[in-house]
Amino acid sequence: MKAVLQHIAVCEARFASHPFFSDLRMDRPIEQVMAFAPRLTFWVMTFQDVLRLNAHFVQDAHFKALATRHHAEESGHDQWFEDDIAALTGGSLSIGTMYGKAHAKTRDAAYAIISEVYRPVDDRLRIVLLWALESTSHVFFGRTATISAAQGADDRLKYFSDHHMKAEAQHAVFEQELAAELESMELSPEVRADALAMVDRIYAAFDLMFDGLRVHLERERAEEPVAASPAPQPAVEADEADDDAHDVELDVDLSDDDDSPRPLMADLSVHRAA
Repeated sequence: MKAVLQHIAVCEARFASHPFFSDLRMDRPIEQVMAFAPRLTFWVMTFQDVLRLNAHFVQDAHFKALATRHHAEESGHDQWFEDDIAALTGGSLSIGTMYGKAHAKTRDAAYAIISEVYRPVDDRLRIVLLWALESTSHVFFGRTATISAAQGADDRLKYFSDHHMKAEAQHAVFEQELAAELESMELSPEVRADALAMVDRIYAAFDLMFDGLRVHLERERAEEPVAASPAPQPAVEADEADDDAHDVELDVDLSDDDDSPRPLMADLSVHRAA
């Protein structure tokens, strides 16, 4: 099992370098920085069912208790998400929007992940599934909590803020117990291969999801206004220029470079998307 946990750590580090995270910009209001957030809705809601069904299908009593406890500790986080979306967008997400084209990659990724639950697998792999999901959340929430704190939004947000990270920290003892239990497991070569393949599929699904989220950020940048180049001035005859130089007083203060024109920030509306 140690090989599987090491593989998850490698996948987590690779996921942390996904272009989505480097594309997040903090030079704008929190509503614009987090405008991608509604597109996560389908996954956030599906995640609760992933945990519920995964615990349901575990046969071993000890592993079932672990999976059930994990589900219980994650319960209610979907409500934090809904509250945060309302705070960020001022509205609620319609079902039609969540099932629209703009959310297809999130839905596809969520379907791929929940399909893992329905595979007839060794109970130990169901615990590996939980660990892989937790590893992706460490990356994502670590980033959003930093953004929320930098924007002074911790009093408005829970799901995307340090509030979520602190809640996860309260489960640290359980995670340590879970990690120790996983490390002590011995897997046959066949089961180990299944576990490694499952981890790869889960991270492939998250790559797909975050590729979709990144589309929003790229579109946002494309819609930003570009500073207009000054229009070319008509040529002036030399004699006219000399005469005008004595008659025209330029109403321009060149003493401060900060008076140069700057591009305006795009006024992007926040839309509901999952």
